[in-house]
Amino acid sequence: MFGRRVPPHIVLALSLLLAVVCAVPAVRYGLAGSWLPALLWGAVAVWFAVDAVRAYRWQRKK
Repeated sequence: MFGRRVPPHIVLALSLLLAVVCAVPAVRYGLAGSWLPALLWGAVAVWFAVDAVRAYRWQRKK
C-alpha cells in the first residue's frame, strides 16, 4: 500500500491473531447449532490462517 510492503512478520502476527479471533465465534456458533454463521466465520478463519502460512513462507524465503 502506498508503494511499500508490509513486513512479513507483521502480516504473520496479524493473520494468526485474526484467524483465532474468527475461529472463536465459529466454534461457538457451531456448538449452538447455527451452521450458517459457523460456516461463514470458519471460512474467514481459514482465509486468515492460509494468509498466515503464506506470510510465513514469504518470511522464510528472505
